[in-house]
Amino acid sequence: MIVFLWLWGGSGTKRQSKFIFMLILILIVFSGINIYLFQRHIRLVEGDVGIINQLGTIRGSIQRFVKLELAKGDNEHIKDTIDNIFDAQKKLDTPYLAEAEKYWEELKLIAKLYRNNPSDYYRKLLVGRSEECWESIDLAIQKNQSIAENKVNNLVLPLVFLILMLVFAVILIFITKKYVYDNLETFAAYDNLTKAHSRRYFIEYTKNEIARAERKNTEFALIMFDIDYFKSINDTYGHSVGDEVLKTLVEIVRKDLRKSDVLARIGGEEFAVLLPDATIWSAVTTAERARKNIEKHYFKGIGNITVSFGVTSYQEGDKVEDLMKRADTALYMAKNGGRNRTETA
Repeated sequence: MIVFLWLWGGSGTKRQSKFIFMLILILIVFSGINIYLFQRHIRLVEGDVGIINQLGTIRGSIQRFVKLELAKGDNEHIKDTIDNIFDAQKKLDTPYLAEAEKYWEELKLIAKLYRNNPSDYYRKLLVGRSEECWESIDLAIQKNQSIAENKVNNLVLPLVFLILMLVFAVILIFITKKYVYDNLETFAAYDNLTKAHSRRYFIEYTKNEIARAERKNTEFALIMFDIDYFKSINDTYGHSVGDEVLKTLVEIVRKDLRKSDVLARIGGEEFAVLLPDATIWSAVTTAERARKNIEKHYFKGIGNITVSFGVTSYQEGDKVEDLMKRADTALYMAKNGGRNRTETA
């Protein structure tokens, strides 16, 4: 259990993927073992049932053989049937048949003597030996039935494996479901390129922050920013270079944010930061610090770039659209004011 928790709660998606693969592999192995054991035991039990039925045929045929012999009837076909069954069972190494076969051979010899000399002596000898033969066959049947019963009892093992496999499968389904659900949530919550939060996540988070502000009378601020002349970067250096700029930009901005601040990619080269429990002026300070850090950073293959910021804060009655519209207006003012600056609205 400790290993399970360590692996599951460990270092991210890659480890969890390997762990789930390992569980699936174990489940496949368990399933294979269980199926093999179950089928093997079933075949053994089916074989024992066939042996018992054949021995039952011998037991019943001996009585008919003797009755026909005493009545001077034709019993050759019965004798051949019994001989064939004994031969077949010897090839199968059926246990406890040696004594019964010995009595059968003696019974056939006595029957031959009786047919040649139907005296009372041979008659009694025939009947007596038939009873001994019948009893030895009956004993062989009982012992083979006991063997079969033990094999049936041994089916408990594959049944236990089956139960464990089912429990394991349920656990694996739960883990896989959680894994898929968590990764779908992660996919929906983060921008695949920059690893900033997605627009959808940001909007939901902002709605929750508005609800908290209304409930607890708190304040928060919103920053929107985008890269100045980003289209020319893509046109001049290509989209792959532009993507690297976006990723580096997010890393720079994130370094100066608090753990409670939420950075998201709104679209294209436009980003937003929500700062819980922050005034508009503390947000301006954060924006200015980020702007200066970006301005002095050397972007590989490009050089220096600049970013414009728009800042606003929550006002009573605001909806998400109101906040984003004011922040966007401030950003537009920064662009019109010469870029590489921070404006408020």
